[in-house]
Amino acid sequence: MDSGAKGHSIVSNITVDGGSTVFSPNIQGCNTANISMPVNSNSTPRGSSARNKVPLAPLKKKDIKGLMDKVTDKKSFVQQNWAKLVQRVKNVDELADQMMGYGLTNEMYSEIMTCKTPEEKMRKLLQYVTVSESCCNHLFETLCELHYCIMEDLIQ
Repeated sequence: MDSGAKGHSIVSNITVDGGSTVFSPNIQGCNTANISMPVNSNSTPRGSSARNKVPLAPLKKKDIKGLMDKVTDKKSFVQQNWAKLVQRVKNVDELADQMMGYGLTNEMYSEIMTCKTPEEKMRKLLQYVTVSESCCNHLFETLCELHYCIMEDLIQ
């Protein structure tokens, strides 16, 4: 596997058999306009009676209310986890959309959207919504809904 530095490519070969399932890779921090992912499939068609002998793991059910109930002081939690939220929350646009009317004004929203990176956007969003208890409570709830895995990890 190459380094992925500017002008280089990252090459990865994935081989599966026996009815396995391959999910697409998760690409983070990629500053490129072009991504090419050729796929070669050498599988043979199976009849409708063919079954995968390895069952898929069940999806974990999101217990948003249970997650929210674990934290009593949501404002302190957000402030204590500020740096981790800035580093880990990448879909800040949707989070800001959900915060409109709950502490964010149109002007604040516009300032967040002008930031270039998700980290800058999250810092700006946190600056605006951590001033009041009710804003922080709504932010915490929205984070639990939109970024359940991150919040679950931070709470435990």
